[in-house]
Amino acid sequence: MNKDNQENQDIWQMIEENNFQKLKEIETIPENQLIKEQKPILHFAIEKQVSQEIIELLISKGADPNSIDNKKRNLLHIASKNNSEIEIIKYLISSGIDINSKTNQNKTALHYACLNENISIEVIKYLISSGIDINSKTKYANETALHYACLNKNISIEVIKYLISSGIDINSKTKQNKTALHYACLNENISIEVIKYLISSRIDINSKTNQNKTALHYASENENISIEVIKYLISSGIDINSKTNQNETALHYACLNKNISIEVIKYLISSGIDINSKTKYANKTALHYACLNKNISIEVIKLLILSGIDINSKTNQNKTALHYACLNKNISIEVIKYLISSGIDINSKTDENETAIHIAYKNENISIEIIKYLISSGIDINSKTNQNETALHYACLNKNITIEVIKYLISSGIDINSKTNQNKTALHYACLNKNITIEVIKYLISSGIDINSKTNQNKAALHYACENENISIEVIKYLISSGIDINSKTNQNETALHYACLNKNISIEVIKYLISSGIDTNSKTNWNKTALHVACENENIQFIKLLMMNDANIFDLKYYQINEEMINLFPKIYSINEDLNNFLKSSQNENENEKFTDLEIKTNDYFKFKVHKTILLTRFENDKLILQKFINICNRKPKRDVQLALNFLYTGFSNFDYFIQKFQNFINYKNQMKEIQESIQDEKRKEIENLRKTEIEKENEIEEKENKLMKDIFKQIGIESNWIKTKKGRKGIIKDLSKFYQQNETKDFTIIVEEKEIKVHKLILILRSELFKAMFQLNVQDLSNQVHDYSEKSFETINQLIYFLYHDEFEEEKLNRNIFEELSDSKDYYQLNPKSLIGELLIDYYENIFN
Repeated sequence: MNKDNQENQDIWQMIEENNFQKLKEIETIPENQLIKEQKPILHFAIEKQVSQEIIELLISKGADPNSIDNKKRNLLHIASKNNSEIEIIKYLISSGIDINSKTNQNKTALHYACLNENISIEVIKYLISSGIDINSKTKYANETALHYACLNKNISIEVIKYLISSGIDINSKTKQNKTALHYACLNENISIEVIKYLISSRIDINSKTNQNKTALHYASENENISIEVIKYLISSGIDINSKTNQNETALHYACLNKNISIEVIKYLISSGIDINSKTKYANKTALHYACLNKNISIEVIKLLILSGIDINSKTNQNKTALHYACLNKNISIEVIKYLISSGIDINSKTDENETAIHIAYKNENISIEIIKYLISSGIDINSKTNQNETALHYACLNKNITIEVIKYLISSGIDINSKTNQNKTALHYACLNKNITIEVIKYLISSGIDINSKTNQNKAALHYACENENISIEVIKYLISSGIDINSKTNQNETALHYACLNKNISIEVIKYLISSGIDTNSKTNWNKTALHVACENENIQFIKLLMMNDANIFDLKYYQINEEMINLFPKIYSINEDLNNFLKSSQNENENEKFTDLEIKTNDYFKFKVHKTILLTRFENDKLILQKFINICNRKPKRDVQLALNFLYTGFSNFDYFIQKFQNFINYKNQMKEIQESIQDEKRKEIENLRKTEIEKENEIEEKENKLMKDIFKQIGIESNWIKTKKGRKGIIKDLSKFYQQNETKDFTIIVEEKEIKVHKLILILRSELFKAMFQLNVQDLSNQVHDYSEKSFETINQLIYFLYHDEFEEEKLNRNIFEELSDSKDYYQLNPKSLIGELLIDYYENIFN
């Protein structure tokens, strides 16, 4: 096979197929196939368990027998790990491979051999007889091969015997002070023979880990341990009452075991384990642990109690076994019955003054039978917690609440109008429950609960219902139809509508129903916020539209601190938008000659004029200049310039007049802006004539001139500016604008954005151009000394707008929305002050086209 052909052959595939004949035809292994993804080719071959013949062939063709992978494993490590035949192991060792080579974790081939699921006594023997360091330890854990062998689920007694007889340190400990016996007792498939041999070989049976665990602790928590192992450990003299750092005995561990064994529990108790031993901090007995076990059986509970465990023992939180049993999601009624019949204090209270019935109602899977049994057994149904909560409060908060449970509590005489320390009733709790059903609400109200009861914060149930993310319209309707005060206000003067508008997941039907039921849409909080403000803060356009359609007051003079003159500009904005919509209709005329000709533009009731399409194109050119001049300002100091200017504009502070004056100063210097444009054009003409200058030098000169002129203007206006170079990405936008401005005879423009072609209707470009001009001219002010710092939301507004203007494809229905809805994705939408600067800009734009 010639070299060109073998370069194209996938030798790794040949190895995968164990194809000796094809591999034989290769002269040498190409360099690009010696390693793939940091794995040497011989490692791959051994992982695929190829024959010794192929290994030798690959080495003869250029594969490196001493190669190591990124974990510093050599071929012997890989072979020991991957069930390689003994002949491969022998071949590698006889070839001179370093038998004691260690990985980056200090593992030897013996470690890998002892972890191998198909562990081979022959491989173990050959490695040891060849001189491998039998007591070598891993880097961090300090584990020997014996530790690994005792963890291996398929370990054989022969391997353990051979390792020990070969001189491995049987009492070697890991960094956590674990011996091989600890590891063996953790092994789910460990045999009694291995345990016996380790102990007979004089392993320290009472050796303790860093957590003071003995092998008996590990055996007791092992879900598949056999009773024979437990018996042998105890009969061999292990300390049955040895305690961990947390004072847990083997009985604690046995009672927490998922596969809890009655035989193991019996044997531990009969062997003299301290049945009433308590944990260090929590003071839990084995009975507490057993009652927490999801797989607990009545037999284990009976055994513990009959064996003399203290049934009324309390934890450091004063919880009894009954509290824990009622918290257990899988607890059976039989366990509850047996605990109570055995004399447990049914009315015992925790530090929080919770009884077992309170705890039961925390349990999402509690059965009605357990509730009935607790009540019939004499538990105090009206017992209250430290927060004065009854079981009914807890029940109404339960995620899996059922009407049967509520009915039984009320029929049993629980105080339905009991209030917490915060004056919350069960109805308040129910309305907060994300899984509440209309049936529960109906039953509470029909049973006489006070529907208009208020909390310390003056919240009614309707407030909580509107705060609930999953509340149903049926619950809202029933509360209102039942006579709840729909206009009730909290201490902060918030109505249910405020809460509903703040709720991101609430149905719009809830808002509609509240409004149709007569809630005050213009009610203000202590911060002068109406529901409309809250809806806008929550960025919910549906709610905003609905509120505006239902006479929500858009402008609050006191809140925004604006004047009548600004308000009068608002209808003009709508008028401009209407004209743009008319422009769309005219552009759809089938007669080509009538498209984009003269169009009557009306800016207000008194001012009308006709605009030709060429005038509109001129306006686009003006916009290009605005982009060129102001995009840098947006990038200069976003936290101090753009974001503060936007917040200042949108919120209307007391020094709003000062800002208007500064902006007016900018308007007064329009003529100088024109001079800048002319100056730039002159410079360009000079540069074209000057053939000696490179293109880069030309651009630098233009930018230098721009910077100087702009600095002069800003200085006169009173704005400090660090003019910087426009980013290449921004220049790309300007370039794209130039492209589609030239295509003035088509209905759709094709623009290129990030190497992607997008079709955009001419009209949407005009509308977007208006928005662009307004946004960028509003951001030229440096107001860092006038207002405090804000979050980055305002700067994000600009970025979102830029993305929208240049990445969205045209959708005709969007033109029926007013200009401010185009900005609706912005956090600052609700604070946008259309009556002031935006309006002035757009009107001024129309009026000055002919100047």
